[in-house]
Amino acid sequence: MRVGSASEIHQLFMPRTKSKDASGTPEEQASSIPRVSGGTPVNDEVVAAFLAKLAESNFNRDDTNGDGIVSRQEYIDDKMERRPNGYQPQIEDVQKTWNELDKDGKGQLNEQEYTQAFGSVFRVTRGTIEKPIG
Repeated sequence: MRVGSASEIHQLFMPRTKSKDASGTPEEQASSIPRVSGGTPVNDEVVAAFLAKLAESNFNRDDTNGDGIVSRQEYIDDKMERRPNGYQPQIEDVQKTWNELDKDGKGQLNEQEYTQAFGSVFRVTRGTIEKPIG
């Protein structure tokens, strides 16, 4: 995904010169805005939009047969492909992540379930995507 200065995602990493909401003093505004490392302000709506787009992109990639459902096997097959840089995940890590996504163990997720689970498994904090492996 290309991130340019007009992109909402760009706002995650770059400071804004002026707040869109002019209520309160600059000090009050600054103290209420979440920050990434280095003190850059982050808008919660931007983070939510970023996660939603990331979840949608992953869902579309993982739904390899295009039926609107990501099955356990589709997910594992996609994630186990060797990456262009030669990296290949361990099957145990991929299965563990699937189990975190598919909390009820039914073996498939529609787009809404996938998006909700994705947001609870993969979190954006301090300007990074955090997903512990192992």
